[in-house]
Amino acid sequence: MSRGEGLADPGRRALLAVSAALLTLLATDLAWGEEVDTLVAAAMQREQVPGVAVLVMRSGKVLRASGYGLANIEHGVPVKRDTLFQTGSLGKQFTAAAVLMLLERGSLALEDPISKYLPPGPPEWAPITVRQLLDHTSGIHDSEEDGGEVFDLRREYSDDELIAVAHSYPLNFAPGSQWKYNNMGYVLAGIIVTRRTGAFYGEFLRQQMFRPLGMRTARIISDSDIVPHRAAGYLRTPSGLRNQDFVSASLNATADGSLYLSLDDWSAWIAAMDRGALLSRASWNALWERTKLNDGQQTDHGFCFDHVSIAGHEVLEFDGTWQGFRSAIERDPARRVTVVVLENLAQAEPVPLAREALARVAWAGMR
Repeated sequence: MSRGEGLADPGRRALLAVSAALLTLLATDLAWGEEVDTLVAAAMQREQVPGVAVLVMRSGKVLRASGYGLANIEHGVPVKRDTLFQTGSLGKQFTAAAVLMLLERGSLALEDPISKYLPPGPPEWAPITVRQLLDHTSGIHDSEEDGGEVFDLRREYSDDELIAVAHSYPLNFAPGSQWKYNNMGYVLAGIIVTRRTGAFYGEFLRQQMFRPLGMRTARIISDSDIVPHRAAGYLRTPSGLRNQDFVSASLNATADGSLYLSLDDWSAWIAAMDRGALLSRASWNALWERTKLNDGQQTDHGFCFDHVSIAGHEVLEFDGTWQGFRSAIERDPARRVTVVVLENLAQAEPVPLAREALARVAWAGMR
């Protein structure tokens, strides 16, 4: 044979190398994909979760968007990538993003006192800033975390009535002196968005955030609207599963996390996060930058993400719960891998599952 027949030309060698790399990548993706399936199956059996949705993304690209089990037990509806799950507190990042969007437009400043936009509260409220509503350092008595729910969940409240309830409790600590997770701050932040824009904060999200980013089904919770592909939330009781408890329309539309999102909506949001769309990079970073207290002490918490170390890797995470739903997000910024887990059972534990899935995808084979 001639010399040319014995040695592949450079173009052919490059093609073979690319093909081999693609086959290796495909095999790797199939392997961790099967591992994720196994993790989900084990969690569903262990926790008796009706339905689970899992999203895995790397550098703005969807690697996996899978549904498992049932979105609605009564009708036997399976979970799919377009199934809408309640976000719980994962929805706080959209409220924070809305505030940051108004900051970029010059409509407010994070260091402004909230009394500039809301009715003045007791004297000790005077130092509270917009930033402190978002970074959980306001000291405001929480609507759920400080000894029980402060609202009558079946009552319809006006925004002024929500504010009055917040004002009726003493502060837990001087603003900015401590960090303590706080839902009420986000309820008030949403009211600020409404008052600064002249539109209900949920409509602001729809027009200014969801629609531009292609989050076609993301929306505020509503029990009265016809909502295609809506999952049902469940509670496990000694007598078996039952449907989620009723919550009034006004309290199911507050800005501390009252949203429906599908995996498709989440993928659009995370892709925007990865490429820095809609907001400036500084605003995106503000969602997870560590909060500093008045004395300069740095916490492990941002607006809507916590900093944790898992197996030696620095990870951003957050979770939420509401009305028979649990959710979690895990994000490895260094490797640009994000995992979202959505479950429709109040007693589900999505954080361990999301962490394990992240480990399989981002760190497999690393030592």
